[in-house]
Amino acid sequence: MMTKKSGFRWALPAAFAAGCVASGIALAQVAEVEPNNSVTTPQRLVVGPNGSVSVNGVIGVLSGQPVLDVDFYSFQGKAGDVVTIDIDNALSADNQVGVDTTLYVFGPAPVPANQLPLRMNDDAGFPIDPGSASGFDARIDNFRLDKDGTYIVAVTGYPIALVDATTIVNAPLGTTSNGSYTLIISGVTPSVQTINIDIKPGSTEVAPINPKAKGTIPVALLSNPQFNALQVDQKSLRFGATGSEASLVRCNAGGADVNADGLPDLICHFDNQAANFSIGSAEGVVTGSGPSGAFEGRAFLKVVPGKKR
Repeated sequence: MMTKKSGFRWALPAAFAAGCVASGIALAQVAEVEPNNSVTTPQRLVVGPNGSVSVNGVIGVLSGQPVLDVDFYSFQGKAGDVVTIDIDNALSADNQVGVDTTLYVFGPAPVPANQLPLRMNDDAGFPIDPGSASGFDARIDNFRLDKDGTYIVAVTGYPIALVDATTIVNAPLGTTSNGSYTLIISGVTPSVQTINIDIKPGSTEVAPINPKAKGTIPVALLSNPQFNALQVDQKSLRFGATGSEASLVRCNAGGADVNADGLPDLICHFDNQAANFSIGSAEGVVTGSGPSGAFEGRAFLKVVPGKKR
């Protein structure tokens, strides 16, 4: 029987390849962001509320001469999490066969340069799991985290291999060394996404707060490429000294580009007294949930006394 080492490849019909998508789990889905070609510069992934995240990535190039590339990603996990790391929908640069992926896991961070992989897999084999283009799609099952921390996942295309976290074994590249893939990480305790907020937007000064005053405090939830403020669950929003205060009064309809970055931000108004600030409070905290799971934002403020009568 021929193997990949002797050059055998599966030629997938185009219609079948196009239909090989990630299997029906509701995922937090993001695109690969370069540079992420080093264990010290992984792309940070935020796990969704169901403990999963999906990344659409590319090893090397999609056309032309193949290039050396290793993609690194990081995720936050907790001791006891039983994690699945899966490659789906992998297509080589010629879009005819699956790019031959290999998965490695390192951690928890900081990862020493000579750390050996905690787990690795070259071929998931048979039976082909739902969403995979071939048995050459890599998959790691039942990876149990023994510590809280940041774990690093590396994706390579055969014959590129990692000896440890930084040592790459390079062999002559072929068409199936480069291509596109979907990486799915699941089984992780959901993490909290950190966002930026602006308390009393429009001012360049630290926001002054009089805890005894009546009225509301405007707070802008600032969007970023991984966070669309307009998609948050407004009923989940909390704001105040700890981020647990049920102080929401209302949010403005539509968005406003508060920080002039081209992305629509959401301005919400919170009851001043319900926010529970006091002398000594130095920051305001917003918490809530959205399509990518729980989030938290913090910004400086200064507590000022009310005017004397």
